[in-house]
Amino acid sequence: MSADLCWLIIRNNHAYLAKKRNVKKPFSTEPMNLKNVNSPRYNGLIHNKMLGIEPAPGGKGIVLSFKARKYQTKPAKNALRTTIKSGPRRALHSIRKFIKGNRYRKDLKMAALRRASAIFRSQRAQPFKKIRRRPRGTKAVKKTE
Repeated sequence: MSADLCWLIIRNNHAYLAKKRNVKKPFSTEPMNLKNVNSPRYNGLIHNKMLGIEPAPGGKGIVLSFKARKYQTKPAKNALRTTIKSGPRRALHSIRKFIKGNRYRKDLKMAALRRASAIFRSQRAQPFKKIRRRPRGTKAVKKTE
Protein backbone atom coordinates (compact mmCIF):
# COMPACT_ATOMS: atom_id res chain seq x y z
CA MET A 1 0.00 0.00 0.00
CA SER A 2 1.19 3.53 -0.60
CA ALA A 3 2.12 5.77 2.32
CA ASP A 4 -0.64 8.23 1.42
CA LEU A 5 -3.33 5.56 1.55
CA CYS A 6 -2.00 4.21 4.85
CA TRP A 7 -2.04 7.73 6.29
CA LEU A 8 -5.66 8.28 5.23
CA ILE A 9 -6.61 5.07 7.03
CA ILE A 10 -4.74 5.58 10.32
CA ARG A 11 -4.51 9.36 10.71
CA ASN A 12 -7.36 9.76 13.20
CA ASN A 13 -7.38 6.36 14.86
CA HIS A 14 -4.43 4.16 15.84
CA ALA A 15 -3.05 2.62 19.00
CA TYR A 16 -0.24 5.14 19.46
CA LEU A 17 -2.40 8.26 19.18
CA ALA A 18 -2.51 10.45 22.30
CA LYS A 19 -5.32 12.97 22.10
CA LYS A 20 -5.73 15.62 24.79
CA ARG A 21 -8.41 18.19 25.40
CA ASN A 22 -7.60 21.73 24.22
CA VAL A 23 -4.61 20.49 22.19
CA LYS A 24 -5.12 21.10 18.48
CA LYS A 25 -2.46 18.71 17.14
CA PRO A 26 -2.55 15.26 18.78
CA PHE A 27 0.66 13.52 19.79
CA SER A 28 1.79 10.10 18.66
CA THR A 29 3.95 7.70 20.66
CA GLU A 30 4.92 5.21 17.95
CA PRO A 31 8.49 3.85 18.09
CA MET A 32 9.99 5.55 15.02
CA ASN A 33 8.35 8.95 15.36
CA LEU A 34 11.20 11.42 15.98
CA LYS A 35 9.07 14.40 17.02
CA ASN A 36 6.11 12.54 18.58
CA VAL A 37 3.76 14.53 16.35
CA ASN A 38 0.87 12.89 14.52
CA SER A 39 1.73 13.93 10.98
CA PRO A 40 2.44 11.98 7.79
CA ARG A 41 6.04 13.20 7.62
CA TYR A 42 7.11 11.83 11.01
CA ASN A 43 4.81 8.80 11.18
CA GLY A 44 6.83 5.62 11.71
CA LEU A 45 4.15 3.20 10.55
CA ILE A 46 3.44 4.23 6.98
CA HIS A 47 6.83 4.87 5.32
CA ASN A 48 9.20 2.27 3.90
CA LYS A 49 12.20 4.16 5.25
CA MET A 50 12.04 5.55 8.78
CA LEU A 51 14.46 6.40 11.57
CA GLY A 52 14.06 6.02 15.30
CA ILE A 53 16.37 7.16 18.10
CA GLU A 54 15.95 5.98 21.70
CA PRO A 55 18.18 5.91 24.78
CA ALA A 56 20.26 2.77 25.20
CA PRO A 57 19.11 0.36 27.92
CA GLY A 58 22.30 0.77 29.98
CA GLY A 59 21.82 4.50 30.31
CA LYS A 60 24.82 5.32 28.13
CA GLY A 61 24.49 5.92 24.42
CA ILE A 62 21.61 5.68 21.97
CA VAL A 63 19.85 3.04 19.89
CA LEU A 64 19.43 3.87 16.20
CA SER A 65 16.57 1.88 14.66
CA PHE A 66 15.65 1.91 11.00
CA LYS A 67 13.53 -0.05 8.54
CA ALA A 68 15.17 -2.59 6.24
CA ARG A 69 14.23 -2.84 2.58
CA LYS A 70 14.44 -6.60 2.65
CA TYR A 71 11.49 -7.25 4.96
CA GLN A 72 9.01 -4.56 3.91
CA THR A 73 6.06 -6.94 4.12
CA LYS A 74 7.10 -8.47 7.47
CA PRO A 75 6.80 -5.86 10.25
CA ALA A 76 8.30 -8.11 12.94
CA LYS A 77 11.60 -8.46 11.04
CA ASN A 78 11.47 -5.02 9.46
CA ALA A 79 13.03 -2.87 12.19
CA LEU A 80 16.79 -3.17 12.60
CA ARG A 81 18.53 -1.67 15.62
CA THR A 82 22.10 -0.70 16.33
CA THR A 83 23.50 0.67 19.58
CA ILE A 84 25.91 3.60 19.44
CA LYS A 85 27.87 3.88 22.67
CA SER A 86 30.65 6.20 21.54
CA GLY A 87 30.73 9.76 22.79
CA PRO A 88 28.12 12.32 21.75
CA ARG A 89 30.15 13.96 18.97
CA ARG A 90 31.07 10.64 17.40
CA ALA A 91 27.51 9.35 17.70
CA LEU A 92 26.06 12.44 16.02
CA HIS A 93 28.65 12.10 13.27
CA SER A 94 27.74 8.44 12.74
CA ILE A 95 24.03 9.37 12.48
CA ARG A 96 24.90 11.99 9.84
CA LYS A 97 27.06 9.47 8.00
CA PHE A 98 24.30 6.81 8.09
CA ILE A 99 21.71 9.20 6.64
CA LYS A 100 23.99 10.57 3.94
CA GLY A 101 25.70 7.31 2.99
CA ASN A 102 22.50 5.29 2.69
CA ARG A 103 20.46 8.17 1.20
CA TYR A 104 18.07 7.55 4.04
CA ARG A 105 15.39 10.26 4.60
CA LYS A 106 17.46 13.45 4.44
CA ASP A 107 14.44 15.43 5.63
CA LEU A 108 14.66 13.73 9.05
CA LYS A 109 18.34 14.48 9.64
CA MET A 110 17.92 17.52 11.89
CA ALA A 111 15.09 15.93 13.88
CA ALA A 112 17.24 12.83 14.46
CA LEU A 113 20.26 14.89 15.52
CA ARG A 114 18.17 17.00 17.89
CA ARG A 115 16.60 13.95 19.50
CA ALA A 116 20.01 12.29 19.92
CA SER A 117 21.46 15.49 21.40
CA ALA A 118 18.61 15.72 23.90
CA ILE A 119 19.15 12.10 24.94
CA PHE A 120 22.89 12.65 25.40
CA ARG A 121 22.20 15.83 27.37
CA SER A 122 19.89 13.91 29.71
CA GLN A 123 22.52 11.18 30.21
CA ARG A 124 25.20 13.64 31.23
CA ALA A 125 26.12 13.62 34.93
CA GLN A 126 24.67 16.56 36.80
CA PRO A 127 27.26 18.72 38.58
CA PHE A 128 27.24 18.44 42.37
CA LYS A 129 25.98 21.64 43.97
CA LYS A 130 27.21 22.34 47.45
CA ILE A 131 24.49 23.46 49.81
CA ARG A 132 25.59 26.23 52.17
CA ARG A 133 24.12 25.97 55.63
CA ARG A 134 24.57 27.90 58.81
CA PRO A 135 26.84 26.32 61.39
CA ARG A 136 24.98 24.79 64.35
CA GLY A 137 24.35 26.95 67.32
CA THR A 138 24.31 30.23 65.42
CA LYS A 139 21.16 32.19 64.84
CA ALA A 140 20.35 34.49 62.01
CA VAL A 141 21.00 38.08 63.02
CA LYS A 142 18.74 40.76 61.67
CA LYS A 143 20.35 44.04 60.81
CA THR A 144 18.57 47.05 62.22
CA GLU A 145 19.27 50.52 61.05
